[in-house]
Amino acid sequence: MKKYTYPAIIQYDEDGLSLWFPDMDEAYSNALTIEEAIDNAEQVLKLTLRSRIKDGENIPAPTELKTINLQSNQRTTLVSVFLEEKIKYDKKTLTIPHDLNIAAEQAGINFSQLLQTALKQKILQFKTK
Repeated sequence: MKKYTYPAIIQYDEDGLSLWFPDMDEAYSNALTIEEAIDNAEQVLKLTLRSRIKDGENIPAPTELKTINLQSNQRTTLVSVFLEEKIKYDKKTLTIPHDLNIAAEQAGINFSQLLQTALKQKILQFKTK
């Protein structure tokens, strides 16, 4: 899971609250209470990020809070969400001796998992040199 944290601007109006993310124009919401505004903000941020990822759009870096100019009826808050990252898999074909294949299958060895583990160990060896 990957954590995303973005600043949101909450504007207090006579009829409730408005909330938006300065880094993503399409991410905004309205609410009657601050609790509802925060809940909505998390949902809006999650949906906006998922949509951008799905569509291959840019995920902007979060704006620093100190650079956001506010009006007297506005406040900032940080909103965090976790998204599961989809891992892209590549299929590989390999050749091993027949006897080794039979023994490994009888032992219940998961070839894909074993290869991933071995590759990770080998990569670590190269990184520590």
